[in-house]
Amino acid sequence: MAGFLNLFGDDPGDRFRRGIAAHERGKLDVAEQEYNRAIFLNPFVAQFHSNLGDLLHQLGRLDEAKDSLEEALRIEPKNAAINNNYAVIMEELGDFHAAEMYYKRAIFLDPKYAHARVNLADVLARRGEYAKAEAEYRYILAENPEHTHTRQNLAVTLKNLGRYDEAAIELTALIQQLPADPYLRMLLGMVYQLQGKLDIARDEYQASIRLDPNNPATHNNFGSLLEDLDENLGAEHEYRTALSLDPNYALGRENLARLFFETGDPDRSELEWKQLLLIQPDNVKAHRYLGKILLAKERFTEAREIVKNAQELGIRDDELLEIVEKLKEKELAGREDRDD
Repeated sequence: MAGFLNLFGDDPGDRFRRGIAAHERGKLDVAEQEYNRAIFLNPFVAQFHSNLGDLLHQLGRLDEAKDSLEEALRIEPKNAAINNNYAVIMEELGDFHAAEMYYKRAIFLDPKYAHARVNLADVLARRGEYAKAEAEYRYILAENPEHTHTRQNLAVTLKNLGRYDEAAIELTALIQQLPADPYLRMLLGMVYQLQGKLDIARDEYQASIRLDPNNPATHNNFGSLLEDLDENLGAEHEYRTALSLDPNYALGRENLARLFFETGDPDRSELEWKQLLLIQPDNVKAHRYLGKILLAKERFTEAREIVKNAQELGIRDDELLEIVEKLKEKELAGREDRDD
């Protein structure tokens, strides 16, 4: 067999080791060549395909990575790490059902495989299955109480379950360990805001901004808090700061447009909603609010165009349907006036 593998004057194991070395040095093109050469010389080693799949994943070539990892699984289906890595690819491709199945398979093959269990909990949370995610996070923490990523995501899950007191306890404990973490301070600000503890929430958002002034999400969330405090000028400033940091930050643009609408400034609201549609053409709220604004301004042709665009995009919204009915009423009234 060894003679067969050296038929081309190469040793596949040596090629594979060269690929690993190049991969570790960040020479990804060389690593890809070496992995492929190892596979050409001996296509029956699961780890060769697995490492190539991980490299392709790193390069963002997800479909190719999926193919490589599927070949690795065909050769070695009971390898827990390969099952986990395949699940990661499926999750990034948006197939959460397959991701869950392969994470569970990895855990079945290696019950102590904490990384796979963390990944499973995270995908459950992404699917909105918060109770299941909580159970997984707590299982991990029972074995690894210092696992900060897990405790952080448990806190987020508790927030999403509406258990704000428990979420605040978890985040406060984490912040004691990591007092300079701006993301944790932002999360705690969100929890306090949801609890109605607005002054404490302000302190946490401001602490987060001091630690990281360049996070648009923190400025956006702080803006929403200032709205809750009826500080609309401050809210506008925070939304604009978020957009200065990331002009394509859709949620910040949406909040700014809504703020203008609710404070009686339809002209500026219209401009922001139109800007949002350039970023997110299928944004339901942008179509809805633009329809209302244009209807109120009696720009009926433009309002019809907005509704038509929404329908063509497959958007179904009750408020847009109400705008359609009002446009029909206006059209009928116009006909009656002409008849008179």
